[in-house]
Amino acid sequence: MLNFVLEFEKVISKWPDNTPWTIAQLADYTNSSISVAVDAVSTSLNREFDIQETISLAEGKQILTTLRDRMSRQLEHRQRKIQADRDAAMRAYDLTMDSIRVSQQAKDFRTAYKTLSYFVGRYEKNIDVHLLVSLCGDCIRLGQKASANVQELGSWMRKAIETAAVSTHSDTIEDALDFLDTYGDLFKADSNGVGGKILNNALNVLQIPAMDCNLITEWNQLNNQLRPTQF
Repeated sequence: MLNFVLEFEKVISKWPDNTPWTIAQLADYTNSSISVAVDAVSTSLNREFDIQETISLAEGKQILTTLRDRMSRQLEHRQRKIQADRDAAMRAYDLTMDSIRVSQQAKDFRTAYKTLSYFVGRYEKNIDVHLLVSLCGDCIRLGQKASANVQELGSWMRKAIETAAVSTHSDTIEDALDFLDTYGDLFKADSNGVGGKILNNALNVLQIPAMDCNLITEWNQLNNQLRPTQF
């Protein structure tokens, strides 16, 4: 039920004002079973519901308030754990950055790249989206200096773009477009065509989020600038 509550919060934020949804739809949108959705709705609104009955946005907000009150201890425990994990990640981040600076001063870019790659792989779920996107850029820069191939560098491009796109917030989509603008020429210059495919996929991932966030003009500019004619 905790997972349902967390996913239901996201559903509420995207729910159109005058569009009722069935319980079956709510189960689908929250990646929950029908039985969990029926139980959540029925117990919150104090009557039995059929899976094809519709729920209004107002009722959805009532359901969420009731569930959050009922599960306040679990939600508080989860939030404390999230904060503890974030604190641990930032302590590790500070140590990692110190280590990377030492490696860079020694021109040991391979060690610097491996150190940062390990940190991102270990803590990516515990750091802010903006920081993660920024670190993916650092991985591209260090990876290039460490002679990583385009396909490996592309994995950092893909992680940054997909991470930002999933968040669906305009500021993170703008971050992703800026990221693509900053590093796109590196992949466009690849003569083997791998970089072109990476750019093509990144542009495709960002097109709909850019439209949703009124950033399609910026996307079009990048598309014209970076879209390979052949890949």
